[in-house]
Amino acid sequence: MKYSKGQGMVEYIILIAIIAVASLGIVKILGNTVTRKLTQITYALQGKSPEAKSVGDPKIDKKHWEKRDMDDFYESAEE
Repeated sequence: MKYSKGQGMVEYIILIAIIAVASLGIVKILGNTVTRKLTQITYALQGKSPEAKSVGDPKIDKKHWEKRDMDDFYESAEE
């Protein structure tokens, strides 16, 4: 059989496609849970909250969105 190498390659491509679709489905289903758990771990490592039960929206200050230039470069690093 001279087409056996090509057939094997097609089988691998189909297998990879099935794994990719399954992975996307799992990430879609478990995405929020995994994100929440990773955030809890990050907060616990930072010492902010041992439980970190709820993750709120980040506080957005004016310095995060206003236009800046090099004149106030070091001011934005303070905090």
